[in-house]
Amino acid sequence: MKNSILIAETVKTLKCASVFSVLTLIGCATPPLPDHHTDEHIQSAASLATAIQFHTNALPAEAAPAPDHLPMFAAVERALRQSPELQIALAEVRAAQAAANQSRLWPNPVLDIVLRAPEGGGHTVLEAGLAAALTQPLQRPRRISAADARLRAASAAALTATLEVMHDTQKDYVEAVALRRETVLLGQRAMRLSEMVQLAETRQAAGEGSEFEVTTLKAQQAVANLNLREADRRLNDVRFRLAERFGQPRGRQDWTLATPLQTQIALRGEPDSIAHGLRVRPEVQSDRWQLAALTDNIALARLAWMEDNAAGLVTERDGDWSLGPSISLPLPVFDNGLARREQAAAQAIAARQRLTQTTRRVVREIRTAHHAVAELMTTTRHARTHMLPLHEQRVTLARKLFEAGQESATPLKLAELDLLQAQLQLVRLESQTALAILQLDRATGGSTLEIENESR
Repeated sequence: MKNSILIAETVKTLKCASVFSVLTLIGCATPPLPDHHTDEHIQSAASLATAIQFHTNALPAEAAPAPDHLPMFAAVERALRQSPELQIALAEVRAAQAAANQSRLWPNPVLDIVLRAPEGGGHTVLEAGLAAALTQPLQRPRRISAADARLRAASAAALTATLEVMHDTQKDYVEAVALRRETVLLGQRAMRLSEMVQLAETRQAAGEGSEFEVTTLKAQQAVANLNLREADRRLNDVRFRLAERFGQPRGRQDWTLATPLQTQIALRGEPDSIAHGLRVRPEVQSDRWQLAALTDNIALARLAWMEDNAAGLVTERDGDWSLGPSISLPLPVFDNGLARREQAAAQAIAARQRLTQTTRRVVREIRTAHHAVAELMTTTRHARTHMLPLHEQRVTLARKLFEAGQESATPLKLAELDLLQAQLQLVRLESQTALAILQLDRATGGSTLEIENESR
């Protein structure tokens, strides 16, 4: 009971000292938490009507069914709202935000109480101390700056995850549209070859054809059937990927997709595309903020050897009360902090090299995509306006000759087969062009399609 009274008196005596100790730690105003606006940036990048909701619980393994009609923007929005990758990135942003809040908190003072009873009897000696870390207040501005930089880097990483989900969904969407058109054309080609095989067999039976002609057509028919089966397999694969992106890995795959593919855009110059991409690409921004955080770590490492220190007040009662300041300071005998400073410096050097690597990769991606779009748009336009009309004209002339009795059905069938092959080639060119445009849009951080929308 007596010891409890002594402890209570000690705490009461140290109350003013504790307030004084905390106030001495406050040397500068606490900067506000930075506004990273992650939700708004994601909403703007994806052109969504409402922001992506962060889910504290896991997304369901099977989401609600997607609508029957899915234009590309609806497919992208659904993929974003059902993306675990994006939810993970948003969780990382919240973790970084909590770390930034933690960096703004002052360290708790430590209360140390010791009771000693003399061996020969007498009054119990009471010692009490209130101490706080001495180095942490000095490092606090740098810790806040580093935590804020990591928060901004996490926000940029979330935007990167958004662009990746969008780009992957758009790619799968374009491939699904193109493969559906390919399967139709390949099916028609296989059917035409089957008709030609029957016609050749009839001619052979009548003594007008040869076994070589029949075998040649059958070989072409076998190749056409294999191509059709391969196109069906690839179409199923991309449908499965889309179903997973829509949150329905076991669900339907018969959505109605928008058939027209974007194959022509108002292409800006390569230097402008590179400048814009380096300015807005979130990967570059994330590396810059990571470098800023590691640069702060170099400054923090200068006082690393003083981390286990404390300053405060100590009181003792041995009959009368006594009060005085105290300090606990490690002696840099074995660890002078050099290793930590070298580690922080090496990490910052690696971050600088990583920023250079990312910058070079972004420039290369933009130049590659820009060149591909320029070439493919020209090739696709030529195929649509020159190659395809010639094949259509050939079929028309062959049909006129057949109907006039001047040629057999074989030239007409061959012309129709070549027309189907030309249409198939055009479909593939349009698919490659649309994918190249999407790649350029991703490489420039989402500027290509915006230019096209403005030009309309």
